[in-house]
Amino acid sequence: MTIQFHCSHCKSALCIDRQYVGKQVRCPQCQTLNLVKESMQFSENNPDQNEPTGSPKGLYPENFQPAPATPSRKLQPHQGGMILTLGIVSLFCNICLIPGILAWMLGTQDMRKMDNGIMESDGRGLTQAGMIIGMVMTCLFLLSVFGWILMAMVFEII
Repeated sequence: MTIQFHCSHCKSALCIDRQYVGKQVRCPQCQTLNLVKESMQFSENNPDQNEPTGSPKGLYPENFQPAPATPSRKLQPHQGGMILTLGIVSLFCNICLIPGILAWMLGTQDMRKMDNGIMESDGRGLTQAGMIIGMVMTCLFLLSVFGWILMAMVFEII
């Protein structure tokens, strides 16, 4: 069972498990500590009720100034355009293995960062396309090298 209430500083709606009644919880938006009380419960279904039923007066001293909100973590910019470019270069430059391997490696790292929420995910399509092209071209290059070696061995034996 959960308790829903508004943050005392930024007024954002918080939903906390009942096990935290009597304890302080930090608002994820503004980082302000809020004391969770049973009387703070409000109903999300009632749009007229925009404040919790029990006002948290006396929660902080009159001259209390909450700490300024910490800036939200800035995400790293994606490198989808560069990775796609490396993948396309590997299409036209099949004698050089470097662009395909770079597209594959950088694409894998960026996809992992996007999945972990470290990097912007709006470049996921570009990153994935460049990574796949780099993978295919690297594999084709290695297959062609293996084929050339195999042909050289066959023609020397005969």
